[in-house]
Amino acid sequence: MRPLVIDGVGTIVARELDGKLKYVEDKVTKVGLQLQFDWQGVMGGDSGYAFHYTAGDLQDKVTVEVPRYSPAIADMSQGGTTTRSENVLFEGNEYGLLGANGYTVKDSAKYEGEFVADSDEVYLKDPVTDELKALKRVATAPTDEQYTITADGKINSSEANKGKEIFVTFNWTKAGVETAFDGTRRPTPFKLTHRFELIDDKTGKKVPVQLTIYKALGGGTLDISQERKKANVTTMDVQVMEPDRTSDNPEGHAMTIKFGI
Repeated sequence: MRPLVIDGVGTIVARELDGKLKYVEDKVTKVGLQLQFDWQGVMGGDSGYAFHYTAGDLQDKVTVEVPRYSPAIADMSQGGTTTRSENVLFEGNEYGLLGANGYTVKDSAKYEGEFVADSDEVYLKDPVTDELKALKRVATAPTDEQYTITADGKINSSEANKGKEIFVTFNWTKAGVETAFDGTRRPTPFKLTHRFELIDDKTGKKVPVQLTIYKALGGGTLDISQERKKANVTTMDVQVMEPDRTSDNPEGHAMTIKFGI
């Protein structure tokens, strides 16, 4: 086979072992395949030499880098469990000014969510010391130490508090997904296919390549940090496992690499 040149990273497809599609990613930063077989030096033995060598365990590993967050990656790399709900609970907190018409919380409307009644806390901010002083919620006619709030999150206080800055904490809900991580979590095995292209160094023609790992176990680092103007890179270290014999892998190979030449 003639030398091949790498051209692009390609697409990754992950499936559960029963064949159900789990994850598709075409914005891959890096995929690295490291096939490693070590010999271990052991003192003494029956060889007659000071050292003899025994075969170590296989250390096959695939590293996948993706520049964005995905719940599926969280499930595969960290053993997370992602569920969809119509009422995912979020905590809101924001500063605002009590104007002539009071102040209405913004997060719930901004994200088309629902304000949660009786979840609010309102504080007056001291303009000199920045100290936060709690106000008490009442139904009507608030004093300087009190406030009222409507079902959609509109806050009012006394005339003396008009124009003053407040800090509000509250809850709101909307449809979404939640990924949960247990302290004793462990990933579940999956099948991983990496499809990409190489260039024939002699003819310049594109060569399709497919790497298939029939039973993989995720690990690595799930990056969900925030940094201004810098993309996060999630790294999944895939351990290659010994698979069962199946209809698409009757020989029970751990992995295959196919070239369309």
